[in-house]
Amino acid sequence: MSAPEGYDYRTRTNGEVHIFHHGRLAKMLKDEPAQAFLAAVKDGDAQSVMAEAAGSSSHSSGVHGNTTGPSAHLHGNGAAHGQKEFRRKSG
Repeated sequence: MSAPEGYDYRTRTNGEVHIFHHGRLAKMLKDEPAQAFLAAVKDGDAQSVMAEAAGSSSHSSGVHGNTTGPSAHLHGNGAAHGQKEFRRKSG
């Protein structure tokens, strides 16, 4: 089994931590779990800590995190999808 790779994380000003795997949101942590994650990243191998926090028991499973809950509709960090303006047709 190879070492986990392709993980990245971002913190928000409200204390949330978003973990991404190959650009897709894998896990969102809040409150105590987020603080514990940040401490673990400082003390250990960041890729392994992120893989464990995201719940990846098999790194080649193709599953990208939790598919239910408030963050299920998010993919990546949103940078690829800009705001779109819609206008109603008249007539």
